[in-house]
Amino acid sequence: MPKSTTLSRRAFSVMVATSGLAAPFVARAQSAKRVTFLLDVPAYSKHALFYPAIDNGYFAKRGLEVTFGSAKGSADAAQRLASKAAEFGFIDAGVAALARGKGLPLKLTSMVAYRNMMSMVGFGDPPVTKPKDLEGRKIAAAPGDSVRTGFIAISKPNGVDMGKVDWVTTDSTNKRTLLFSGKVGATCDYAVNFPVYEMGAAKLGKKVSQILLADFGLDIYSNGITTRDDLIKSDPALVKGFNDALVESMVFSVDNRDEAVRIFLKHNPQFDPDLTRKGLDVTIAHLMVPEVVQHGIGPMDPAKVAKTIEVMKAHFDLAADVKPADIFTNDYVTPGHRPTKAA
Repeated sequence: MPKSTTLSRRAFSVMVATSGLAAPFVARAQSAKRVTFLLDVPAYSKHALFYPAIDNGYFAKRGLEVTFGSAKGSADAAQRLASKAAEFGFIDAGVAALARGKGLPLKLTSMVAYRNMMSMVGFGDPPVTKPKDLEGRKIAAAPGDSVRTGFIAISKPNGVDMGKVDWVTTDSTNKRTLLFSGKVGATCDYAVNFPVYEMGAAKLGKKVSQILLADFGLDIYSNGITTRDDLIKSDPALVKGFNDALVESMVFSVDNRDEAVRIFLKHNPQFDPDLTRKGLDVTIAHLMVPEVVQHGIGPMDPAKVAKTIEVMKAHFDLAADVKPADIFTNDYVTPGHRPTKAA
């Protein structure tokens, strides 16, 4: 089996618009099993953790030929994964619970975003330092914005009067424009995007601030690697090999951040190197939590999975009774793999 991976010409072909897939990148191995890995959204800095699995041959040495595609969010990725459009997906744990409640046979097999990255971003003075600071502000949120739901979930314990919060529903791509134009005073977003806000504000001679919902009670899992029940049953070795390859890629990325950025930009040259590195650093900070230091990258805590499900039950229409064992397993990832350098 070759030690390195090559990219096929298909890696640079553009999929038809209706497919919703980004231009794929393929990790090849002779007589390999072909699988598709569906990112939650088109690739950006947080996904830089995964690309060394292609260039460094972590997929290939496990006999896998992996195509990276993308969806239009975790809910879309869950639907596509359940319909067998892909073998693996990068899906939010809460969405996985909702999907299982709707009868979709999906299960998390390893975790990536151990610390939730949902955030509220404020512009100008006074800065946003706690949830109650959002009172009296207009807040931009996309339709069905999960961050908005997360903020509502922590509002009561943090003394927020939701009657004093004015929501402005807009397309996700328009949130920063509304913020910087002064039409809203805050936006719902994710910590990985905060460097982009900082750069935009600096160009205007101003500053942005943010609060992380995880700091105020939303201590639940976010995105992890997900697959289908039938694949776990029919080919457990494939599931384990895929998970272990991505864990190896993440360990490499934490220890070799500049190289991880270089590899990512090789596949996604349209991105700014400095912002990509800053976004990767934020992503790693939410990966390298005490749980990972103790158990390594990949395994999940059943109690935290249960808490994630409870938040979904409280704020979404969870159509059926979902238990932790329904949506996660630690049986297909090797514990104990940790970066050698501190996060």
